[in-house]
Amino acid sequence: MVTNKLLNKFEKYILIELGYLHKTFTGYRNSVITYLEWLTDNSIKPKKVTLDQLYDFIAYRRQKGDAERTVAGYRTALKHFNQAIGMKDNPALLLHLAKCERKTPTNIIDAEFMDAVYRDTSANTLVQKRDRCILGIMLFLGLQRTELESLQFEHLDLENARLFVSESPSTNERYIPLHPKQMMHLSQYVYDLRPKLLLYFRKETNQLFFSSGVGNSLEGALSRLLKRIKLECHYVKNFKQLRQSRVAIWVKEHGLREAQYLGGYRYVTSVQRYDFKSLDNLQKLLEFHHPMEKMA
Repeated sequence: MVTNKLLNKFEKYILIELGYLHKTFTGYRNSVITYLEWLTDNSIKPKKVTLDQLYDFIAYRRQKGDAERTVAGYRTALKHFNQAIGMKDNPALLLHLAKCERKTPTNIIDAEFMDAVYRDTSANTLVQKRDRCILGIMLFLGLQRTELESLQFEHLDLENARLFVSESPSTNERYIPLHPKQMMHLSQYVYDLRPKLLLYFRKETNQLFFSSGVGNSLEGALSRLLKRIKLECHYVKNFKQLRQSRVAIWVKEHGLREAQYLGGYRYVTSVQRYDFKSLDNLQKLLEFHHPMEKMA
């Protein structure tokens, strides 16, 4: 029903507003129907689609074997379709096909050195011990910065050793098991460090992690943390690298579907680029930066 209404709007836009031939509309219509079926399969509303999701759709069609000419046709059809249904910001206008095929992640760190980053990051002061807990959340649970800032105190379930991550515009909600290496530090944070930091910063907040600033942003704290990590662990580039590395580990250990869930991805195509056959073959697929290589 909804699909038919959208297609009727699209037809009027193409034939009446743009004045195109019916033959042209028929070609566009076939592309849009395929696109709407993909949106339905991935629980995405047509007016809520993002640029990244459009790139994933294009990647999906390429995996299906569509020629570049066909892929270019999708771009044109989607550009007109989004205009027809009244999207204020049309992401298809920013869709550049040269970027559609997502690159294999580079600078992946293996599990052993992810553990080493956590172990070797110094934590002496109250703030540094808080930062170690933040680092553990990003290293072992693969959270993004925005997700970290949205964590509430009740989202951490120490009794069941898991963390709840709420839904965001680009990710699904999920429960992620806590890593054994972070359990002691998180318990210390909840029962000892966090109450002291609330007094020290003179704050009242339900955020799990917070800074001394007025708002909820952790940008300053995260920037200082990353600078310190890079001094102590030269092979760490940024937080995105840590998330990508964790997703690659999940794919290897649990498979695509479980990695999709743990990472909060809307659809499995976003995780497929991490589907390395094994870490032994990883060198052949990407530039694998093992820290010890730098010392060889």
